[in-house]
Amino acid sequence: MSPALFRQSLLTIAITSTLAACGGDDNNDKTSAIEALGISCQASTAATSTPTGTLSMELVGTYASDSEFASGAAEIVSYDSCSGKLYVVNAQQATVDVLSLSSSGVPSHTGTINLNTASEAAGIEIGAANSVSAKQGLVAVAIEAANKQDAGLIALYRSDTLELLGTYSAGSLPDMVTLSADGQYILSANEGEPSSDYSVDPQGSVTIVDISAGFAADKAVVHQVGFTDFNTGASRASELPAAVRITGPAGTTVAQDLEPEYMTLSKDGKTAWVSLQENNAIAIIDVKNASVSAIKALGEKSWNSASGNQLDASNKDAGPGEFASYEQLAGLYMPDTLASFEVNGATYILSANEGDGREYGDYLDEARGGDLYDKVDAAHPLKAALNDNNQLKRLKFVDDRDSIAATDTLYAFGARSFSIWNSSAELVFDSGDDIAQRVYAADPDHFNSDHESNDSADSRSDDKGTEPEAIEAATIGNRTFAFVGLERQSGVLVYEVTDPTAPVFQSMLNNRDFSQPVCTEVNEDGECSNGTYNSAAGDLGPESIDYFSTNGEHFIAVGNEVSGTTSVYRLGFGN
Repeated sequence: MSPALFRQSLLTIAITSTLAACGGDDNNDKTSAIEALGISCQASTAATSTPTGTLSMELVGTYASDSEFASGAAEIVSYDSCSGKLYVVNAQQATVDVLSLSSSGVPSHTGTINLNTASEAAGIEIGAANSVSAKQGLVAVAIEAANKQDAGLIALYRSDTLELLGTYSAGSLPDMVTLSADGQYILSANEGEPSSDYSVDPQGSVTIVDISAGFAADKAVVHQVGFTDFNTGASRASELPAAVRITGPAGTTVAQDLEPEYMTLSKDGKTAWVSLQENNAIAIIDVKNASVSAIKALGEKSWNSASGNQLDASNKDAGPGEFASYEQLAGLYMPDTLASFEVNGATYILSANEGDGREYGDYLDEARGGDLYDKVDAAHPLKAALNDNNQLKRLKFVDDRDSIAATDTLYAFGARSFSIWNSSAELVFDSGDDIAQRVYAADPDHFNSDHESNDSADSRSDDKGTEPEAIEAATIGNRTFAFVGLERQSGVLVYEVTDPTAPVFQSMLNNRDFSQPVCTEVNEDGECSNGTYNSAAGDLGPESIDYFSTNGEHFIAVGNEVSGTTSVYRLGFGN
C-alpha cells in the first residue's frame, strides 16, 4: 500500500475509542503507531494464579472449515487477546479465518481476511498463505508468491476491521511469521525451497520488519537477513560448524542450502532462534541489528542400548509396538516447530523433532535400509538388520555417502521426541522414546498411524513414527508447560518443564476417532476418495498449538491441517 493510500485509509478509521488492557499473554505496552490506530481491546481477565496438581485437557469445541480434505485449511492458529479472537490460516483458499469464542470457549466463524487485498497492494501474484501471528490488535500473515521461488510477502491487518495496514517484501517462501510481544517487530522464516527439479534454488533468509514508527512504506524498516557470509570462502565460512548438513547438489552454496523453517523469539524480542530443519541446525538472530549471531549444529540422538531409547522401525514386522535398540543407529533432530520460555531469567528453547528429507526431481537424500545394504561394510553391526523387514530394512535413512564403514553411524530422520535447548542451542533435555511408549500404551492398536487414514496402524513406523510437529510453551503462574502435537498420530501431550532438566509428563488427549472413516467415502485402505471430510473422525494432523488465557481460564487452540479443524481445549488442574 502506498503512503497516500495508507493515510487515506486511516482517515476512515474512527480513532475515538479507548484502549483497554488486553488479556491473555500479549505484552500490554503499546507503541505510538499502534495507539494511533485507535483499536479498542476487549475487557478480559487473564488467569494469573499458580494452579496446583496435574494439568489435563478438556475439549471445548471445534470449528471445521468447509474445505477439501487434507488441503491445509487450518494449519496455523493464533489468538489475539486484544480482539479475543482466533486467526487461522486457510492455505487452500488464501484466506485467514476469524473465529470468535463463546463465553465457554467454543469457536465459531465470524469473519474472513481475503489476502487478495495484499496481493493487489503489493502488486504480485500470490500463492498459499503459510502462517499467521496475531498480537496487540495486529494480524501478520506470511504469503508465498505464486512461483514459490520468487520473493513472498508479509501482510499486516487490523484485528478489528480486518483492514490492510501494509505489505512488506519477504524472502522466498516465507513459511512462518511472528509478531514480537510488544507489536514492534514482524519476523518471517523464509525457507527458500528449491524448484521441483532443483534447477532454481533460492537462498534461505529471515525477514525483520520494524514497525515501531508506523506501518506505511515510508515508516516501516525492512531487513532481509541472509547467510551469504557463511558461504565457502566468505567472511564467516570458518564459523559454520562442520556438522551443519549442507547436502544440496554440486554447486549449491551454504546460503542456498540453509532452509529456515520456524522461529521463536525471546521474551524481550531481542533474539530469535530459527530452525534450519533439513540442515539439523538452529540459527540465532540479533533482531535489533538484523544480523546472524551464530549457526549451531544440533548433533544426533542415539538409538543404541546404552541410551535406553527404543523405536519401532518397520511397517512390515509383526505389527505396532515392535520396539528395539540398535547399535550405531542415531536420529538427526531436524526440528520443525520451536517455542521459548524463561526460568529464573534464562531462556530455553523447545523443539518438536520431526525430521525432513529432500526429494526434488532426481535429487533424493534418503534411502530405505534395504537400499543402503550394499553400501555398508560387512563388519558393520547393523549389516544383517538392514536386510531384515522385522528390523531396519524398511526404515528411511539419510543417504549422503558413497560407502559406510564398519565404525560409521547410520542416521534416520528426526528424533521422535521433543527437546529442550539452552539459549546457545546446547541440549539440556531430550524426551527419548517417551512419546512413542506413552502413545503405544494408550492405544496399541493404532500406534504409528497416518493422519489420512484411520486404517493405517504401523504405517509410519518406517518413517518418523508419531512425528512430533507442533510445540507450544505456556507459563502459568510459576509453572511452565510444553504442549507437543503429533502430526501423524494426532493428539497432544503435555509435560511440565519448570525444571528444564527434568520434565514431568502430565497428560495426553487425542481428539480422533479411529473407528470412523476420515472422509464420507474412503477406499479399501481407508484413504479419502471424495475429498469430503467426515467430522466424526475428529482432528487429524495437528500443525500448530497456541496457548491463551481469558476470562480467568486457560486454553489451547490446535490447528489441524488434514481435517481442516480448529479445536479449543480448556486446561484443568487436579491431583
